[in-house]
Amino acid sequence: MAEINPPDDDTRQRLLDAAGPIFARRGFDKATVREICADAGVNIASVGYYFGDKLGLYLAVVRLIRSRREQAFPMPVLAGPPEERLLVQVHTMLRRMLACDDSGWEAQLMMREMHQPTAAFREMVEEYFRPLFEKLQATLVDLSPQPLAVHQAEQLALSVVGQCLYYRVGSEVIQQLIPAQRREEEYSTASLARHITAFTLASLSSGAYFEYLQRSIESPTHE
Repeated sequence: MAEINPPDDDTRQRLLDAAGPIFARRGFDKATVREICADAGVNIASVGYYFGDKLGLYLAVVRLIRSRREQAFPMPVLAGPPEERLLVQVHTMLRRMLACDDSGWEAQLMMREMHQPTAAFREMVEEYFRPLFEKLQATLVDLSPQPLAVHQAEQLALSVVGQCLYYRVGSEVIQQLIPAQRREEEYSTASLARHITAFTLASLSSGAYFEYLQRSIESPTHE
């Protein structure tokens, strides 16, 4: 019978440290337990001992990333006028999305999970994204000069999220479009948060959002 590494926190952490970059680079399906254990310098049976199987190890890696992001950028305590709450929420989302670990594998794995969901996806959405998304909807409802239907609050919140997310998924395009000096001086997370907040507030406070929706309903140009 193959010898199993003795239970210790160091072995578990070595598996996590090795698995993260491999999962990020190769994806869940193509990464192998043998490869991960070889990189960690531990017996293959260690994965079963600490995590049950490869999926258990993968879930542990995703939870580790979430935990690090949540500790570094915790859910804000929301107080004050809805305009201030919106700014805080947008800033928090941007910081979580744009945060870079030293090696870059954490962001790579999170983006891979969003594009190629695994069994970890539902838990990530429900525990990591939904709490902030629901608070964002509530803030937008408070900001709106008119009552919002449920789907409108959801769509507005998704529009705000989409603006934030573009600065992650479109980073290479932005690097080509915007000179480096301006990116460094004018594209900080604080600056982007102010822009996205102002853009959203202008749409709602001017009434343009509701006026256009009403016109498009009354005179639809296409389906």
